[in-house]
Amino acid sequence: MNPPDLIARCVVDGGHARVVLVTTTGVAREAARRHAATGAAEVALARGLTSGLLLATLTKDEERITLQVLGDGPLGGITVDATAAGTARAYLKNPAARVPPPPPGTTRVRLGRAIGRSGLVSVIRELGLRENFRGQTPIVSGEIDEDVAHYLTASEQIESALACEAVLAPDGSVARAAGILVQALPGTEGADQVRAAREALADGALLRALAAPASTAAAAFPQGLFRETLGGRIGDLQVMTVRPVEFHCPCSRERAGTTLGLLGQTELSAMILEDGKAEVICNFCRARYDFSEADLETIRREIAKPAGPPS
Repeated sequence: MNPPDLIARCVVDGGHARVVLVTTTGVAREAARRHAATGAAEVALARGLTSGLLLATLTKDEERITLQVLGDGPLGGITVDATAAGTARAYLKNPAARVPPPPPGTTRVRLGRAIGRSGLVSVIRELGLRENFRGQTPIVSGEIDEDVAHYLTASEQIESALACEAVLAPDGSVARAAGILVQALPGTEGADQVRAAREALADGALLRALAAPASTAAAAFPQGLFRETLGGRIGDLQVMTVRPVEFHCPCSRERAGTTLGLLGQTELSAMILEDGKAEVICNFCRARYDFSEADLETIRREIAKPAGPPS
């Protein structure tokens, strides 16, 4: 049994740099189960979910981010919805696409061909304000975590070191998944810590920590994960907060009905006459909501009601 997924916000070197560490083994497995994803598709979901959770810790607790890495490879790209509260969900455009099976064990799974090396990285931050923050950069490798790290530096202009890894078991499922983000804090001299972290992560420090048979990276979270990857390189870890992480989708039958209402009276009437029913399937969690002819007629009548006078 794996320990529960957690995310920790920390600082190092007297507050010169911030560190976020997250374990996502359970979240990745749940997403893969819902989308029947295996191999490279499962790794892509793991890296995407981990990257999204790391991104969602940069501002307020109410923040929600939508991360999209849309490439020209057979998987077609990934969309992730994550919150600072530690919830995340994701889907691949083509989870059943045939791609070469990745090797299990200590080798980093390469996703460039599966996601594609041409495309866009898009991030929308919902900060509880009237206008959301939007940023976009081109894909640089298709590895997802490398593309998100490039996005942070190029679009949000935050000097960052970021890595997300998923180690596969012999049966091709995710055995362990985790991620690390290191950033220099404004007005500090944390750039040296970011450079040291970037070198260690690029050299495979996170992958080795997760792949080690007797790894304590997850069991002693977050100190164990930090010690096995960056210990002694960027300073001492001071943990600020630790909270649980879970796969969560807020979809509901009511929301599915609202989606049908957006089709308009004409299309709903045609649906009633031709099919007499409808189904709505959530992209993120694959939950299915069935609507009968009577349900569709109720929705049609509701949207046909005249709007009341302005308040």
